[in-house]
Amino acid sequence: MRNPSHKLTTGYRPQVRITRCPRCLAEDITVDAHPSRRLVDGMPATFFVCRECFRAAELEFQISCEGADIPYARLPIRESLRLLRGFYQERQRESPEDGRLTAALEEIERRLLIGPVERASKLDA
Repeated sequence: MRNPSHKLTTGYRPQVRITRCPRCLAEDITVDAHPSRRLVDGMPATFFVCRECFRAAELEFQISCEGADIPYARLPIRESLRLLRGFYQERQRESPEDGRLTAALEEIERRLLIGPVERASKLDA
């Protein structure tokens, strides 16, 4: 006979929010998001996509910029990391017990601590 106080454990964790990629709606980007951009009323707006959608989303943004006569520039790496930090921090506030988010934030913070690489002078080469 089963003990009624014993809880059946499953892989489902209702306390952990799943964030779907807005482009494909298939991937969970809770801890593996990639910042991209799109034009909203002629202004670049950041949104987060999955790894599989990132290149296509950036290409769509580039094409939109060209069509609207807006100069396209790649998103700098450090700016991408700052955007990711904010994205993960927001999710961590919603699910503070999710260890995956803590690990993702630690990795972003580690990468942000790395300083930009200085160009070596020709005399040093």
